[in-house]
Amino acid sequence: MSGQTPTIKVLYFAAASTATGLTTEEVPIPEEGLKLSELTNTLVSRHPDAQGLKEIIDTIPQKPVLWIAAASFAMLSYWMYSDIQISLPYNKIPTAMSQKSAFQASRLTPSTFLIKEYDDIYSEHPHIYAKVVPSANAILIIDTGCGGASNDTGIGIKSLREFIETVDVEDNAGQPLNEGGKLDYVVALTHCHYDHILGVEDFAGSPILASAHSSSFLDREAMPEHSLCNALNIKTPKYTPTLVPHGYDIVSAGKASLGMQILHTPGHTPDEIALYDEAEMMLYVGDSLYEWEPIIFPKEGSIITWFASMDYLIDFVRQKNAVVQTSQRGDGKPSDVLINSGHCTALQPALEVLLAAKTYMEDVVAGRKEVLSRRQNRGEETVTYGEVGDRFSLRCPERLVLDARDNFKTRLE
Repeated sequence: MSGQTPTIKVLYFAAASTATGLTTEEVPIPEEGLKLSELTNTLVSRHPDAQGLKEIIDTIPQKPVLWIAAASFAMLSYWMYSDIQISLPYNKIPTAMSQKSAFQASRLTPSTFLIKEYDDIYSEHPHIYAKVVPSANAILIIDTGCGGASNDTGIGIKSLREFIETVDVEDNAGQPLNEGGKLDYVVALTHCHYDHILGVEDFAGSPILASAHSSSFLDREAMPEHSLCNALNIKTPKYTPTLVPHGYDIVSAGKASLGMQILHTPGHTPDEIALYDEAEMMLYVGDSLYEWEPIIFPKEGSIITWFASMDYLIDFVRQKNAVVQTSQRGDGKPSDVLINSGHCTALQPALEVLLAAKTYMEDVVAGRKEVLSRRQNRGEETVTYGEVGDRFSLRCPERLVLDARDNFKTRLE
């Protein structure tokens, strides 16, 4: 090995990152080798001031013990703990060690991938987007999903970060999206609902961007309620977002542009954002709208505000479409903006989808759509419009529809 001391790369997540104050560390391998069963004591001895580190490790189930031989080389990622990743000197993970993942990834554009959490226990099937920007040594993650909680008990890889760093993706030349964690992470959350933030603790120590439109909505004390974690009786992730203004251009830790702009689009929630990729003409709208599943508003939402945000996005997209711009998706032809949502919808013509969704909501508010069902949810009468299989449908507190109806009547008087 040319006289170099072999090492293992340790990536710390969640509680382990908090205890050590680190997100990554290189640990030398002694000449006599090292067993994974001995690694706990090795890490604890390196961090005597990390309170509770041994207890954190001991409470997490270990994978089978593997001997780390100093004579081996090349790299692979082998997971020992859910909070700690160990990168070991081997060439490829043997087929017997490969694990099923809660995520699947496919390419949307030359730089961006759609990651789907396809069988989560909440039946959300969220869309997560990853934009890889090697020139900035960064990867932008848009939302973090449901934390890998799957209906499939055979799932081994539940961590979004583990998936991104270790699982080969066919559309990425058979390589992980960020192999070994070489690229720095920047995370943008379209809003704070549980199905978009349950994986966020994987990225502790990385910038986590959120809307500054209504900063009190994201107060730590309010998060269990506003994230809907209280309603589901699940633990609320702990994270400290950087609140950014409308029009913010996302940059890496080294201040290099990632080619993505944040737009405030409140309505679904006060903190809802959209993101726009200028070069690839891609618009990411979170849960502001999508097709083939009910558009859902919580009681903190506002249909009145949603209409204002949709009018803004429609004008925004029209302006972008009017500019003759060469698409970067590889076809070399001018292209319209495409829309990508937090669920169901991806790579669809943005203007048509925005206009169709707005028309549907106008029909609801005007009383041209009938209520399909009613139920109590979080202390309010909640109504559903539309049926399974409809392109657009809606579920929200009835109060939001009535408020919007009164607002439009007042404007017409």
